[in-house]
Amino acid sequence: MSHLSASLLLDVLGRQRFGVEYQPLIKPATGEVVAYEALARFYDQSGQTLRTDHVFHALHDSPLTLFQVEYQMKQLQIEQAPAGTLFLNLDPDAYTVAETPAQANPLLDLIGQRADVVLEIIENSDLSDARQSARMADAFSQRQIRLALDDIGAPHSMLSLPLLIQVDCLKFDRSWFAQLDCPLYHAALVSLIAYARETGKQTVMEGVENEAQLAKARALGVDLVQGFLYRPLFQSAGCTSLDR
Repeated sequence: MSHLSASLLLDVLGRQRFGVEYQPLIKPATGEVVAYEALARFYDQSGQTLRTDHVFHALHDSPLTLFQVEYQMKQLQIEQAPAGTLFLNLDPDAYTVAETPAQANPLLDLIGQRADVVLEIIENSDLSDARQSARMADAFSQRQIRLALDDIGAPHSMLSLPLLIQVDCLKFDRSWFAQLDCPLYHAALVSLIAYARETGKQTVMEGVENEAQLAKARALGVDLVQGFLYRPLFQSAGCTSLDR
């Protein structure tokens, strides 16, 4: 993985060169927008977008800084969000920084102030990370905040049965599209969608980039889709200015 230089990272954080991109979640049959997912965006001095995973990878070397950035990002994502349901991603490591038995987590309090939030939980193949995700999911569930299990089926991920049962929404990774011609993969996805339907959970197909993939999502019977096919409907907010 590429690493950001210390000077670039300090400039991004010091100048608050970050923003948010809202991507719509769409009813595949009608094209109706029913929710938005808030995604973090970071920029260099020239206004070029930096890879989000590279920034967060660098921030993990400083847990307190990771927490501060995640908190500021969540404030921005909530304040600038379009009306309606808002899907939010939260780094379990950032949540854990402020996790104490004596008082409520500031991230929990911040996100809990917003109505119609769905918190996305990322299932991780690392056991300790999976336990962090489970604790975070429990805390938000106790606040009656809906949960989504993100990136189901992504390479190098595992599927936790307790999390699968606990969450309110199943989000299927874009990689399924490359595997649907395999009968075993197709049967697995169909079964998961049927389980969600039987238990009242919402389903979302991620990574829809063209009409052919949209047609497959419709045939599968998922509730919602999202992806770059709907790029014209993306919305942006936050600081993307050049040097100041």
